[in-house]
Amino acid sequence: MVLLQISQELQAHALALDELVAGALHAQQGLPGAHCIAAAGFQQRTRELVRCAVIADREAGATWATIGEALVLSADAARARYRKVRLLWPPPPQPT
Repeated sequence: MVLLQISQELQAHALALDELVAGALHAQQGLPGAHCIAAAGFQQRTRELVRCAVIADREAGATWATIGEALVLSADAARARYRKVRLLWPPPPQPT
């Protein structure tokens, strides 16, 4: 359920970023920092989606080698990076 919710939020962020870029191109001016703000939110949600996927795959019995291969990591690197991962949903608020 959480993976679906995060995936839907990623889609919404991608559409918002696409609209922002299209609007800036149309107006031939950009809002300073607007693209980075939108992309940073997208990046955070993507990291959370990967964490949720690792949790789900481990619970389904996937090995660290399988997870590492999907993430272009060695099994040891995947284990080191994600072995203590816990679900952080909803994500903590961003500092402003």
